[in-house]
Amino acid sequence: MIDESYVYTRIGMALVSAQRVEFIAGQLLDHLKEFDEEVYGITPAEFLDRTRAFKRKHKTLGDIFTLLKLNPKLVIEDELDKYKDLRNTLAHNFWKEYLNTKTEHQTKRAIDFCNEFREFSTQMESFFKGFTYFLALRHVKDRDHLDLNFKKWDSDFEYFMSR
Repeated sequence: MIDESYVYTRIGMALVSAQRVEFIAGQLLDHLKEFDEEVYGITPAEFLDRTRAFKRKHKTLGDIFTLLKLNPKLVIEDELDKYKDLRNTLAHNFWKEYLNTKTEHQTKRAIDFCNEFREFSTQMESFFKGFTYFLALRHVKDRDHLDLNFKKWDSDFEYFMSR
């Protein structure tokens, strides 16, 4: 039998993973709001409107990339949709789907879900860090002139560019 407290530590880990993704997505938003339409060709209000639409339609990130004149191949719409669905399961339906009955099979599924969600969160977090890093590069001569906070995201930038 799997220890119940271990299951709850996995759930906590998954929740913190979701919060990390939400935090870096917020950092990206702050970065975009800091530089107005002269830099990115999009006003903060327009970006916020599109972000709100993204939450409703789940298709706005591609529009944002287009507005930012980024490569449309970088759009990760399917991953964002999947991530949103998994995050909603974690936040709203996890107990019903994974812990409603305390069978060993269901408990193992709960642990597997949490571990897979953490891994997916790590990828999404890396993508958003890399995206933020990419945008920061527009304001410096080269990578050597980046703020130290961005330099620690070198591998995230490489991940972003590989997408």
